[in-house]
Amino acid sequence: MPQDEQREEQPAGTAATARLSAFVREHRVCWEVLPELLPVSDTQPLQIGFNLELYGAHAHGIEPPRPGCEQCRTILGHLREIAEWILPQAERPSRYDLSVSDNVIVYDPTRYNRSEVTVMITILHRAQLDAPVDACEVFCLHEMEGKLKEIGARYRNWEET
Repeated sequence: MPQDEQREEQPAGTAATARLSAFVREHRVCWEVLPELLPVSDTQPLQIGFNLELYGAHAHGIEPPRPGCEQCRTILGHLREIAEWILPQAERPSRYDLSVSDNVIVYDPTRYNRSEVTVMITILHRAQLDAPVDACEVFCLHEMEGKLKEIGARYRNWEET
């Protein structure tokens, strides 16, 4: 029997996790959580959800990248795959809006001004959009963060381990 036929098949989840982990390493994927705020008074906005932002870095090069370049599109495609993979599958009282910032390159001092592109997941209430953050939104955020950790993404900035 040829060697290829002797190999055991990996479960689909394991193959997907391995592929996404490779994207994470290749693009040095990080994430950050910011509040989704609603202005309700002159003094204090109300937090109604979360923005989970995923950042993927361009490969190091001599020339600075151009917004919307081929590498931007590749990284954004991989970030979108990661974002869709971490979204909760069960229907819950929360909803998730995915937005891609194409044609924008970010240089954030938190991540040492590396050139990066972003995909954002906004976590909100499904029904009452002006309600404060509740346990379901917090649970969903933690579940997504756990999946990001599982594939090796780093919180805030990329540090080689």
